[in-house]
Amino acid sequence: MTTIAFLGLGRMGVPMAQHLVDAGNDLVVWNRTAQTAARFADEHGARAARTPAEAAAAADVVISMLADDAALLDVWTGDNGVLSAPRPPSLGIDMSTVSPETVAQLHARCAERGAAFVDAPVSGSVATAEAGGLLVMAAGDPEAVARAAEVLAPLAKRVLALGPSGAGAAMKLSVNAVVHSLNQAISEALVLAERAGIDRLRAYEVFANSAVAAPFVQYRRAAYERPGETPVTFRLELAAKDLRLALALAESAGAQLPQTATNLAVLAEAVEAGLGDADESAVAEYLRRSGAVERPPTG
Repeated sequence: MTTIAFLGLGRMGVPMAQHLVDAGNDLVVWNRTAQTAARFADEHGARAARTPAEAAAAADVVISMLADDAALLDVWTGDNGVLSAPRPPSLGIDMSTVSPETVAQLHARCAERGAAFVDAPVSGSVATAEAGGLLVMAAGDPEAVARAAEVLAPLAKRVLALGPSGAGAAMKLSVNAVVHSLNQAISEALVLAERAGIDRLRAYEVFANSAVAAPFVQYRRAAYERPGETPVTFRLELAAKDLRLALALAESAGAQLPQTATNLAVLAEAVEAGLGDADESAVAEYLRRSGAVERPPTG
């Protein structure tokens, strides 16, 4: 049995943590909203910690799954953060979508305390996380990555070792540049079909059975077909954050991402229009609203 501290019980974090408990690990959980951690602990036989430091002090391995760079740095290096614990964990694993620069900072800070650190972001939806079928993109010292792969096996269909620290974070930004491009393309094409007089459900049926039927098109289907009725699985504001990080990485790496820049511009407009907390698929609703025009009278 391994004692694991899991930090961040959001939409993805809850099923991931549940798989670790189901695999027989001793789990300590922390969440910024304490009631969420207490409820999870009661329901799944885990323990709830009051702070990240308290969770880390009781664990051999710390796993974090958080919204952004600021939250991650605060949880690891802030007051009552993981690295303020008297005894740091032997292994830290971060599964968030963050910048390689933040990963480098945490890798260095962990090394100062004698702890290994692996960046291990994931690809997959909430449903994929619930099924234990995530793809993990892991990077860091080979021995640390191998150990992380063993720990993460209950929640992943595959753990790919990508190289030195930061490569996992960079790969996740590359993947999400494609994912968010798919979201933009589906949104545009669906609204186009609607404006051309085609029923929304019939149009999506074509998408789901055509050459464009990527896994994303399948598992996000309900959100596009029934906007407003389907729970939020990926906030539009977080998608914009991902693309800002991807463009920053592209600038430092000397890459050109014109499509990503275009997609970010639309996401930023949608956020400004008040859709930041809506599901990413709400880009389609934004296009419906912004594309409405007065038709000239006939006759």
